[in-house]
This record gives sequence, C-alpha cells and structure tokens, in this order.
Amino acid sequence: MERRQFIQIPGPTNIPDRILRSLSQPIINHRGPEFEALVKDCIKGLKEVYRTNNDILIFPSSGSGVLESAIVNLFSPGETIVAVSQGLFSERMAAIAENYGLNVIRISKEWGQAVKLEDIREVLEKDINREIKGVCLPQNETTSALTNDIEGVSKVIKELGHPAALIVDAVSSLACLPFETDSWNIDVVVSASQKGFMLPPGMGMVAVSNKAWGLIENSKMPRWYWDYKAVKEKMKENQLPYTPATTLLFGLKESLKMISEEGIENVWARHEIMGTAVRNAIKAMGLTLFAEEGYESNTVTAILMPENVKYKDLAELLRLKYGVVIGGGLSKLQGKIFRIGHLGSISNMDTYAVMGAVEMSLYELGYDVELGTAAKAVAETLLK
Repeated sequence: MERRQFIQIPGPTNIPDRILRSLSQPIINHRGPEFEALVKDCIKGLKEVYRTNNDILIFPSSGSGVLESAIVNLFSPGETIVAVSQGLFSERMAAIAENYGLNVIRISKEWGQAVKLEDIREVLEKDINREIKGVCLPQNETTSALTNDIEGVSKVIKELGHPAALIVDAVSSLACLPFETDSWNIDVVVSASQKGFMLPPGMGMVAVSNKAWGLIENSKMPRWYWDYKAVKEKMKENQLPYTPATTLLFGLKESLKMISEEGIENVWARHEIMGTAVRNAIKAMGLTLFAEEGYESNTVTAILMPENVKYKDLAELLRLKYGVVIGGGLSKLQGKIFRIGHLGSISNMDTYAVMGAVEMSLYELGYDVELGTAAKAVAETLLK
C-alpha cells in the first residue's frame, strides 16, 4: 500500500502539497514583468520572516554557497575574524575564511557544547586595537543539535563598543526559531530554501545591513558570482544578474504565504512544542540527548546511540518498515548518535507518529523500553 514517507533529517525537509503544486507551474521569462512581480512579493515576505528592513539578496545556491558569499563580500585578505567552531557546519565557515586568506581566531567548543557569551567577550576584550572585523557563528548547529544565544552575542558586541560585524548562519533556524535581524543588530544573515522554508534545495538568501555595505565597499576580496553589489543593483529592478531559480521562487512565494497565514510567532511556538515533545520522548525512553542542557535545538535533536543498537540497523528499520528517514552522526560522530529533524512542515500528529516509530524500532532491535513510553511523553507535552 502506498504510504507517506516522513523525511525527518535536519534538512531538506518535508515539502507541503501546496508548495509542491506551486513548483509545477509553467516556467516564465526571468526578464519579464511576471518574474519582477514574483521577486517583489518574495522580498516583501522574506523581510517579514527575517524581521528586517535591510536589503535581502537571493542567489541560486546552497547554504554553503551563501556562507562563502558573506566572506568574500565583507572582508579583505589578511584581515581577522572570529569564528565559532562547534560542529561540521560552523567549522566550514572558518575553513572558507582561511581559504580566502583571512586570519581566523577560532572559538573552538567540543561538539555538543554551545558557545558562551563570556567566550565572545574574552576574545573581543583582548582585541585592544580593534583588528577583528567580524564575528561569525551559527544560530543553530545541526551537527550536534544545539542553538546559540545570538541576541546575547549581539549585546556583548554592543556593550564593548566593538566595531566587528555580526554574521549569522541561520540556514537551519530561520522561519523556525525566534530571530530578530534588526533589533539584534545582525549585519549579515545567511539562510537557504530547504529547511524552515519547506522547499527543495538550491536557493540561498542573505540579509545585509547598512554597516555591512560599508565593509563591502572596502573589501578587496575577488568575487564575481557572489558580488553583493551586482546582485543588489539588479534586484532594484526585481531581477537577478544571472539565471535565477525561477521554480523555487514560485515555491518560496507559497511558502511565505503559508508562514504569514500561520503567523511567524506561531511558527516559532510550534517548533518549540515539537522540539520539547521529541526531547521529552527521548528522555522518557531512557536515552541521552547529545546537546548541552539548556541549549538544545528546536529544529533537530541529537541522541546518543544505545550501546546494543547500531545506527545502520535503526535507520534501515525505520525507513523500510515505518517510512521514517532519520539522520546519522556526521564526521567524528558517525555511528555514535542519531538525529531527528523536526523543522519546517511538521505537526503534532507527525511528531506522535515519528516518535512512536522510533520507539517500536528500538524495541525490535533489543533496546529495553516499555512500549507506549514515547507516545505517552509526546501526548503529555502536546496536551499541556
């Protein structure tokens, strides 16, 4: 019998039927008036999700691509930035910066540990000559399923009067977790289509502040495809300087409409409830969360593998028998954890079904759990 498949990895996420239908529209001229109207609508909706009046630029790109775009537009070879390294994706931004000749001061944390405000403060206070040009970190590190305090980091920079720009990777958090670009004084916010926006991969979005544009004017980094100034100039006409991801823009318009109908604060609240329900179910089954307590992500949960269960066996059973696809550990965490994504298009009953499937699979693989434990924890969370 045909059945639904639950894609519960940290992204790409499940795509709602409304968005799937919007993606199937006939292609239009990307230099014509229909496209210009489409871009105008998308930018308006994106500003509401980003909570910003800053410029928003769109790239046909993965999230990694727009991370690179931030580095090559804001800085010059030989300049110094701070980069938080606490997982595969936060380390990626540090590596990109080094590849372009930047001096990177890493704030390295054990995977699973959040960056603390005192970590940021300590590094910036030592910078007496104000040589640090930027502070880069993710709001949400999916490698280990933790969330950093971006608002707190912004306050530290402001309290110290440090001129460093704040660059945030919000790929796995925007349109999921509370985010206030303008009131938190964030200079560059990078995101992508395949997570909170519930779209296929292939489109990156960047919000750029006035302060960031000042850095861009002085940047000596080579760039062409990633040139913010070229994209900004063309987007004044609601166009892009090269072939855009038109079909994804159809989907983005529908996604933004869905988010607006729900209300962005309600979207945030839904993700908080789903994250809490998943964590409560995990703890009720006697499993151990990987992320530092108090910093657990509301878009993805990482769980230590039980000693008598192999990740490959769990993932295969979930996929083949229950139609649930989960994520494994990356790099040095491979085989040590499993990850459940709960972001984008996900409801109460989705969470109930997914955690029930996880429980039944663990039980079948010999893990000592009383059936119904996870379901009870989810239900109790949702009914509060």
